[in-house]
Amino acid sequence: MLLFRFQNLLIPLRIQNPNLPNPPTNSIRSSITLIRQPLVVTVMATPTKIIAEYAKSNRSTCKKCSNSISANSLRLGLYSKDPRGYDVTKWHHLNCFPSDSLQPIIHGSAQSIQGFSSLKIGDQEALEKLTAGCDLESKQGSDHGEKEVEEGNEEKSSKKSKVDKVDEHGQEGEQKKMKVIAEYAKSNRSSCKQCTKPIPSKTLRLGLVSSDRGFDMTKWHHLRCLSTVPLQVDSVDEIDGFPSLKSNHQEALKKLLNGEPLPIEVFKEDEAAIDELQSKSKTSKPSAKIVTEYAKSSRSSCKKCSEVIPAKSLRIGSISKERGHDVTRWYHPTCFPTDSQPSSVDEIDGFSSLKTVDQEALQKVMDGCDQLPKEVVVEGSDGQSSREFKVRKTDETVLDEGKESSSKKLKVAELEIAFSISDVQKQYKESKLSPNWKAFQTLIFLERDEGLRDSGKIAAFDFDGCLANTDVRRIGADAWSLMFQSIPEKLNSLYKDGYKLVIFTNESNIERWKNKRQVAIDSKIGRLKKFIDCVKVPIQVFIACGFDSAGKGKDLFRKPNTGMWRLMEQQFNSGIPIDMDQSFYVGDAAGRKDDHSDADIKFAEAIGLKFHLPEDFFAA
Repeated sequence: MLLFRFQNLLIPLRIQNPNLPNPPTNSIRSSITLIRQPLVVTVMATPTKIIAEYAKSNRSTCKKCSNSISANSLRLGLYSKDPRGYDVTKWHHLNCFPSDSLQPIIHGSAQSIQGFSSLKIGDQEALEKLTAGCDLESKQGSDHGEKEVEEGNEEKSSKKSKVDKVDEHGQEGEQKKMKVIAEYAKSNRSSCKQCTKPIPSKTLRLGLVSSDRGFDMTKWHHLRCLSTVPLQVDSVDEIDGFPSLKSNHQEALKKLLNGEPLPIEVFKEDEAAIDELQSKSKTSKPSAKIVTEYAKSSRSSCKKCSEVIPAKSLRIGSISKERGHDVTRWYHPTCFPTDSQPSSVDEIDGFSSLKTVDQEALQKVMDGCDQLPKEVVVEGSDGQSSREFKVRKTDETVLDEGKESSSKKLKVAELEIAFSISDVQKQYKESKLSPNWKAFQTLIFLERDEGLRDSGKIAAFDFDGCLANTDVRRIGADAWSLMFQSIPEKLNSLYKDGYKLVIFTNESNIERWKNKRQVAIDSKIGRLKKFIDCVKVPIQVFIACGFDSAGKGKDLFRKPNTGMWRLMEQQFNSGIPIDMDQSFYVGDAAGRKDDHSDADIKFAEAIGLKFHLPEDFFAA
């Protein structure tokens, strides 16, 4: 059929030229093949308009150099319709765009380019120069921001040199298209990409945001270091986060963009913060954290001797950061490396939860004993394991846990408590505290009540069931009443006689109620504050929030342990020696038939204080 139609096409030609010979069939077929290809060329569509825009992604490629067009960089497109009626746009880098395609379409005016008005001023000027016939290839730092990725194909040396050349232009262009953000550093972890010094927390930092393989990368700088880097923003309104900056930093940025010198105060502020951070890093201790606990199972092994650490036996761990994760290395107490030992037991997490004999042993190690306690697991006749801890002293005496008396178990309270102001917190485990109330380990205390005076005479009291009538089933700051009506008068009389009034109270609900801890804190502190307002006399208050458990052992501050008393005596009495003959303690937990415990009387006995029942003391 095709051959027949081709022969019919030759009939008009034969009429015009009768001498034209009849071509053979084979030549006709070959002629059809030759004719088909030029027909395709002749139907190619001519571009009808030029489009200018910023690339929305990294997926488009330049039709001249075949390199990727980076996201957010300027690209020019030749728009046309193919023979099938579909829209076709061929994208180019600015300096790759065929200049011979411009004039027939835009007639010498860049305003005819679609999207021209939405471009940045610098890009508009570049397009105007292009339409005017300027040689843009000689311009350093092209505005299209192309980014080259060298494929490593060393076989084609000419192509490699071409990629290197375009990549050089791309690096300069990349800096031009970077977004600028301003904020205050959230931590001390970032560093300036210009001077490599750290950027201290809460100081101003400026970031240059660029795109790499579709991901945003931010390079942070000090303000003073960014003054040496050209910023391609026309006004401070283009800087993300500018409205949230302080007024002095806003003025400094305005001067930076205007090419004016920065205020000297900005330099001094940055230098002071950097010097302080670097001095802290030099004097700070290693980041390794020391913890101690009783092994939960027999699966852990000592990192020094490789032997198994038995379940429920004491182990010491060194926690360090590796690849962003906490890694704990456990040791037997005798195997723990000496260069990792902390200067004080207060730096060991979990120390307050240990049993008395373990606390004493670790404390003696910190005081300079020859070696750490050696643990021995002894199999009893009942088939259960008991534990003994022995400490080698210079006189070879042995401290045996099984032979300790109950009074000796309380001797841990006689140790000096390692207290540091830096360890005092304004929150208790992320729960807020009222003003003037602070937290230290598992203890909450009233920092200083107005009018409180330190003294050698201490009048100490329990709170619940002694000064205030409360109920464990009721919560809230108002859920209490005076235990005795004579309490305000009695306390004022003691204050006038030179006594310092102190409340020592247990409140384990603060630690137990993990989901309602804030409620427990507000309830307890609210009652104490209203009680002090009621009696109208300054009182020092200590709240023991921890509790004793089989897994964690005894809490250092919970009565009958005497940690609260020792802390008051050592840190909150201005160094005044306490007169034990005149001091006393009043509490209701005396171990009687209807008493909930004997914690108060044991507390007084362990300290050596006179003990009084509230009904006897306030009735007198």
